[in-house]
Amino acid sequence: FSFGFLIDIRRGGDVFSLDQYYGLATGLYPETAINNDLGNPLRNSNATGGGIIRAGVDATGKPNAVRASANFYGAYGYRYSPPAGFVYDGSFAKLREVSLGYQFPQSMVNKIKIFKDIQFTVVGRNLWIISKNMPYSDPEETYGAGNLQGYQGNAYPANRTISANLKFTF
Repeated sequence: FSFGFLIDIRRGGDVFSLDQYYGLATGLYPETAINNDLGNPLRNSNATGGGIIRAGVDATGKPNAVRASANFYGAYGYRYSPPAGFVYDGSFAKLREVSLGYQFPQSMVNKIKIFKDIQFTVVGRNLWIISKNMPYSDPEETYGAGNLQGYQGNAYPANRTISANLKFTF
């Protein structure tokens, strides 16, 4: 038997997440549908105890106490947060590949006179993101093709593949 694995680690680097930038503004993510400090859904109207109190101070310098509506496009996300709020640490650790192989015993291979060796291997790739700092997305996904780095958007989940290899040596 043979066994191998590859753990891929990247430390550092900043990534701007366009998915978070727009996803929060459109109410895509769960944190836009939680309860507020009164125990009511954020998206309820202010008249029924919904809404949020945004950070900041009023004209007198006291902490803001005015409840704002949170049931419209842009209540979260880029309209009320600086772009720096969507920059994440691009570090990650991934289980990139695992392989498990079996080499058939020579006594079995010798019975099939045309082969010198037979091996069977199963390989899995992109199996697990062990750790990351960017919510909901893979920090390696980029916004476009090529070598664009540090800008993440329109991310699809990475393809997880499992393949088998049967190798005959003559």
